[in-house]
Amino acid sequence: MSIDLAHPPRLADGVELLGELRDSGFTKPPALIRRADGQMIQLSRLLYLVACRIDGTRPPEVIAALVSGDLGRSLSASQVSYVITDKLAPLGVVAGWDTKAALPTASPLLALRARATLLPATAANVAGALFRPLFYWPTVVAVLAGACVMDYWLFVMHGLSGAYGQVLADPVDLLLVAALSIVSAVFHECGHAAGCRYGGARPGRIGVGIYLVWPSFFTDVTDSYRLNRAGRLRTDLGGVYFNLIFMLGLAGCYALTANQVVLLTIAVTHLEMLEQLLPIVRFDGYFILSDLIGVPDLFARMGPVLRAAFSRGRHTSVAELRPPARRMITAWVLCVIPLLAFTMGSLLLYLPEFNRSLWLPVSNAGRLVAGDIAGRQYAAAALAAIGGALAALSAAGSVYVAVRLTRRAAGIVKRRTAGQPRRRLVAVLGAIACAASLVLFWAVHGQFRGW
Repeated sequence: MSIDLAHPPRLADGVELLGELRDSGFTKPPALIRRADGQMIQLSRLLYLVACRIDGTRPPEVIAALVSGDLGRSLSASQVSYVITDKLAPLGVVAGWDTKAALPTASPLLALRARATLLPATAANVAGALFRPLFYWPTVVAVLAGACVMDYWLFVMHGLSGAYGQVLADPVDLLLVAALSIVSAVFHECGHAAGCRYGGARPGRIGVGIYLVWPSFFTDVTDSYRLNRAGRLRTDLGGVYFNLIFMLGLAGCYALTANQVVLLTIAVTHLEMLEQLLPIVRFDGYFILSDLIGVPDLFARMGPVLRAAFSRGRHTSVAELRPPARRMITAWVLCVIPLLAFTMGSLLLYLPEFNRSLWLPVSNAGRLVAGDIAGRQYAAAALAAIGGALAALSAAGSVYVAVRLTRRAAGIVKRRTAGQPRRRLVAVLGAIACAASLVLFWAVHGQFRGW
């Protein structure tokens, strides 16, 4: 379906023109547009210039004249009409497209799922503006220096033996560790929002979703793509920077209360920061690496990089990268592929055994909760319930990941064998053989016993 150009075209509601991606790793930097649903779209310079000239009052003839001046070469009204109806409209950029048709939406590998909003965009912007002064350079220097002093005192001079002893004496103190860790995670997201606001962009909502197996908080900072590399990196690092601020606050609480559990929370927060800096999955480290290279969504480059590495030709999405960016992405892909293959392969090979080991603490937690409630030990019951819920969530997440991988593989096979019944039959028989081999492996290793 094409749109009607009898009337001057206009942009779809909620479409934002973010401009050219600055400090990018592309030979020809793409321009970015964000739809009302939050989907980011990369456009060539021609398409973006046409979109910039669409205002609801200009017909294709006027747009063609203006874009011709922008490009420095002649563009006809029919060419502009083609760009609008066949390029921009199907992407949801131009109003008038069939709203019942599904717009193209990216489904990134290992993306956050089942998202829910904790703070709407308005509240996230208020939080970002409130904490924005924490990014002034004297404050940053003071926080980094204070964090170094705190770590030296905690891990070299004081130690954590007292904290471990307190938790072993009263395991219910783990509830305080869990609660403080959740507060730290929320404050971490405020750091991303504040870093985004400091650079001049506006953060979106702060929410929670499921990443792989575990619940995870997130902040919509797609507007930071309008910033330069330094601004995007500040946004990426804002979370771990706010973790440092939170830990300094905990150190102050310890100075006032001498509660050893607070020190254990500081140690746990350090581990969470190290986890966030891993560039293997979509944690902060992944986006830091992406912005250092200047190429959004590195996972989308994995297939083209592998095809380019094992074939004589060069895939278009690889050829458009600058040599340094191409080399860095290739090195990242060669590191990530084996790690992900090993992790996902191990998950599939030992899925029943993994879930059996998780089911046992879930069932035990149910008995403990019932007994603690009967004995009016509500704090212990809450601790057992949290442990059981985390184990159940891990089990459900492992099955979800396995199902997602299977469906993704099936979708790839379906696309590659479209219109080729023989190849599809071979693929189906191969899939049946693999599934049978997997079930046999589970049975031989006794993974169906002991439930």
